Amino acid sequence: MIVNKSMYPLQTGFSVISKMQSKMGNLQTQLGTGMKAGSLAEMGRDLPMSLSVRSRLDKIEGYAANIQTVNLRLSFLDKTMSRFDTMEGEARNSAIQGQYGTNDISMATLPGQAAARFDEIVTMLNQDIAGRYLFGGNVTDTPPLPDAKVLLEGEGGRLGFKQMLAERQSADLGNGLGRLDLPAVAAGSGEVVVAQDGTHPFGFKLSTTSTTGAPAIAVTQPGATGQVSVSFTAQPTPGQSVTIGLTLPDGTETQVTLVASAEDNPGRGAFSIDADPDVMAQNFRSALQGALAEAAGSTLKAASTFAAAADFFSESGVPQRPAGGPPATTLADADPAEVVFWYRGEKEGDARSGVAAKVDDSTTIQYGLRATESGILKLVQSQAALAVTKYSSEADIRAKPENEQMRVDAHALPAGSARDAALAEYERVVGSQYQQSRGLFDGMADRQQSALSESHNSSPGSVERITMDLAIARNAANNASKRHTDYKAQLENILSDVETVSKEDVAMEILALQTRLQASYQVTSMVSQLSLVNFV
Repeated sequence: MIVNKSMYPLQTGFSVISKMQSKMGNLQTQLGTGMKAGSLAEMGRDLPMSLSVRSRLDKIEGYAANIQTVNLRLSFLDKTMSRFDTMEGEARNSAIQGQYGTNDISMATLPGQAAARFDEIVTMLNQDIAGRYLFGGNVTDTPPLPDAKVLLEGEGGRLGFKQMLAERQSADLGNGLGRLDLPAVAAGSGEVVVAQDGTHPFGFKLSTTSTTGAPAIAVTQPGATGQVSVSFTAQPTPGQSVTIGLTLPDGTETQVTLVASAEDNPGRGAFSIDADPDVMAQNFRSALQGALAEAAGSTLKAASTFAAAADFFSESGVPQRPAGGPPATTLADADPAEVVFWYRGEKEGDARSGVAAKVDDSTTIQYGLRATESGILKLVQSQAALAVTKYSSEADIRAKPENEQMRVDAHALPAGSARDAALAEYERVVGSQYQQSRGLFDGMADRQQSALSESHNSSPGSVERITMDLAIARNAANNASKRHTDYKAQLENILSDVETVSKEDVAMEILALQTRLQASYQVTSMVSQLSLVNFV
């Protein structure tokens, strides 16, 4: 029998051994790395699935980064809006009508408290988070407001709120009677006429008249003429009254009521009855002049201050300035070269849509904010108005040079009726000015209460509505984040199945392959040494 190497195909054997060696190398690599393949090209039919899963994971990572950024900003905004809500309550409680405090301490401290709140509000509105300003809508690279001092005092020759307030109060107060004229009583008429000084948005506007003294007293309604009259045809009964309704520049109403009195010097809010209609009309006119002056220095001044705040801190960001005259007859847009513009952010469109972030394939969160939204705007306007308004105590009024001179002059008179009358007049002037000061405090407190009332909570743009919008946005972001976390875990499991191997299985496969490889080595070695000599 002939035995040779043709009975065992050595070349084929070497080829099989080479493949086993290559596979051994791959298995050892898989055991070391835990990965099925070292490159995309080695993944074979798993490649499309791997690429698809990895693409989706990359998207989720991008959304997660967006959510992290959104949550950072929403967290800041949530704290800011919570502070604004707290400040509304603090401001409402800081000034209440009729509560002046011991020695008028509430009147003395109110401007300072309001100034501190105003500064804090402006600071929070101008705060940037990681280089972005959040209260200017889509304008995020610059602070939306100038600083508090510039807003109140002006800068570089441009007027601030204080100067604009002075212009507005001058336009509203006019002759000291709120732009109302009180012509002298015509002889033989027994009639007092009250008229507005023109058609304009300033000062008092006559709204209604009424009397309880008819038919001795007759009144007319203002209508389109802007004029009313009070006629005396007989003596009214003491206690009967005339009431004139007045509309204020901020749209609120007030009344002046004068009561008929049988006394010669009836004091504030009353007029003396007289048998002569002209004399009685003159008494009424004098009392009305004093009442209008007191209302102008208190209620009208408070209304004018809030109207000026609404003009300067306007929703459009463009201050409105009294124009025409003098006295002023209209409001016009201010020139930016002359007046500080308080707001520099986005002005048009929906506030929330100004800033948006995509946190899922189908979920986009909108969380833009503007300092001009109604809730924030009312807070800015009210605190600016209260910050620049001072209230004189009785001691302050008595210390005024003109009042002190009046007192000195009165005491210089010889003892008697003349001195008593001069001192009485001094006390009347001081009392009237003190009443105006307290009336101004009451008017400011009332308007602050109204502006920051909880009744505005449901209004669009209120602090509460903004807070709710932000909470909804935050919940949407958190829900998207939770979805991403769950989905990411599923995808990572799929990717693991596609790209990784079980080390235990690989180790077993290596052992089996090693056994086969050793056997192949031995067989090949034995066959390669076959010869007739060895066979024998």
